[in-house]
Parts: sequence; C-alpha cells; structure tokens
Amino acid sequence: MNGTATDPRTTRRERVRQLHATGASTRAIAKELNTSKDTVRRDLAHLAQHPDQQEAPPAPRHPRITPALRAEVAQRNAAGADAMRQLASAVAQVEAERVAHLCIPRMQAHQWADELQAHAQALARILDDFRTYYPDWRA
Repeated sequence: MNGTATDPRTTRRERVRQLHATGASTRAIAKELNTSKDTVRRDLAHLAQHPDQQEAPPAPRHPRITPALRAEVAQRNAAGADAMRQLASAVAQVEAERVAHLCIPRMQAHQWADELQAHAQALARILDDFRTYYPDWRA
C-alpha cells in the first residue's frame, strides 16, 4: 500500500464525525453513508474514545428543506398513519373472529399460526425501531 492511500474506515469515521457535527441522526448518517446504524454507533463511540485524533474539517451544511421534500415527508407520514389504521383494523377483525377457535383443517390452522408468528416477529422488529429512534418512549 502506498503512503497516499486512505483507510476506508478512517474516511468513513471522518464523514460520520462531520455529519454528526451537523446534528444528523444516527439513522440519517447510516443512510447517507450506506451503512448500518450499528456501524455509525461504533464509529461515534470510537471517535468519543479517541478525541486526540485529528479534528475533522468543517462539516457541510444540510441542504434547505425544499417544498418538494416537505411534501414527500407529509405524504410518507400520511401513508404511515393509514398503514397503522389498517393494522389496527385487521388486528381487531382477527380478534373478533377468534380465528384460533374456528373449525378449520389442521393444516390451515398451522399455516395461519405460522403467518401470525411471522407477523408478530415483524411487528417486534418495528417496535424495536421505535425504541431505537424514540429512546424517550416508555415501554
């Protein structure tokens, strides 16, 4: 390796430091750098433990929030609210039907139970995301 090559991890950490200095969230940094939130967290922990390392150059400013971006955020928020209403309705309907008490073939019951378990796992992952992004949420 020649002396001008830069370690990719060092380069990423410097970019993490820059974005963090602008107030960007861990999630936003991870998306910007196409990496995981855990990698960003580890980089931030490393940077906190090694303050003696070279100071990062000034971070670029975030672009202004454009009307198009504001509209996209509003549209996604509305879609999320609609999805939550549909979820609540579907859960209420399944509960009201008491599907575990229906007279259905054993194979179908097993299939439904498997599907419910997969949905429960997906919902648990979504709930974990809420705990990650909203640490002040009480659960």
